[in-house]
Amino acid sequence: MTLKRSIGRRDDTPMQTGPARFTCRVLLLSLLMLWFTPMPASCDEPGDWRLTSAYWSVQLENDFFALSGDRYYTNGVDVSRLVAGTGPGWLSGLARRMPFYHLSGEESAVDYSLGQKIFTPEDLDQTALIPDDRPYAGYVFFSAALLSRVYRSEDLQTGNILAVTVGLVGPASGAATVQKYFHEIFDSAIPMGWDNQLKDELGLGLTYTRVWSIIQPGPGSLQFGISPHLTAELGNIYAYGAGGVMFRLGSNLSASFSPPNIRPGFPGISYFTRLPGFNWYLFAGHESRLVFRDIFLDGNTFSDSHSVDRELLVGDHQFGFALQKGKMRLALSNMIRTKEFKTQNELTRYGALNLSFTF
Repeated sequence: MTLKRSIGRRDDTPMQTGPARFTCRVLLLSLLMLWFTPMPASCDEPGDWRLTSAYWSVQLENDFFALSGDRYYTNGVDVSRLVAGTGPGWLSGLARRMPFYHLSGEESAVDYSLGQKIFTPEDLDQTALIPDDRPYAGYVFFSAALLSRVYRSEDLQTGNILAVTVGLVGPASGAATVQKYFHEIFDSAIPMGWDNQLKDELGLGLTYTRVWSIIQPGPGSLQFGISPHLTAELGNIYAYGAGGVMFRLGSNLSASFSPPNIRPGFPGISYFTRLPGFNWYLFAGHESRLVFRDIFLDGNTFSDSHSVDRELLVGDHQFGFALQKGKMRLALSNMIRTKEFKTQNELTRYGALNLSFTF
């Protein structure tokens, strides 16, 4: 455990409104960018990424769903919009310069997302810094991810994803204000240690993912799917390499992919083929990560802050189900994450709710 600097004043001062106003402006600007991205008109066939309209996704991750209490990674929210095409010129130009990225033109799509993540220690009653527990931290981010099919056959698809993320860590993320507000609404204990949170820092990240989807017939009308993936991210927020696999069992698996998650985590896509009737699948998977940088444990990059000794190897276990009818898909899942720092007492447990839809 490393203690860079301790801040010990009480958390009974009025909440700062400046960071909250700044965050609101960032959120509003990003939502306008999402809304006014052009929507192409083309066919929407099973297993095809040529979209007839935009796909929206709302992802909510919270430890309340797992009944594990407010601690560690306690809340995450992400709103995204998926549209066909190669996106802005700077993103497709970056993809062309990446030797490992395959850009396939009309079978490409861009996913714009806006989100926030909140981290807290286990003891929310302490006003002083807790040296052996993870720092209070908030993160607001905007991401543009280019998705492209590499290969497709009757039972195998290969795709890749290149994402660029820009975000803010610290009071400017508005995390303290958001958490205190919702705790007051639901009459929960108010976290008292936000004065010890990480300082403001601009975050940049570049993420590449290669994913395979293998689908085989099962008993009756069921299908069985296996989706291995490899991911690497480089930046001052996260730096890691990951590999994992997701298993699915259900109906019409070729019409959709695994539901989205907030990174780091399993890759997923909000796209699904609009089919008549009711479709469903169960899913379960594991991802292992070699973590070389996690600002929410290592502390600020360019200034003194609270930090703890990070674990090098972290594993995620996810399981859940997805239901799809017409233009809407609902997915519920549970995540179990192994210990992320040396002095962590319990595993990280949280649940996720995803709603993906199109008009």
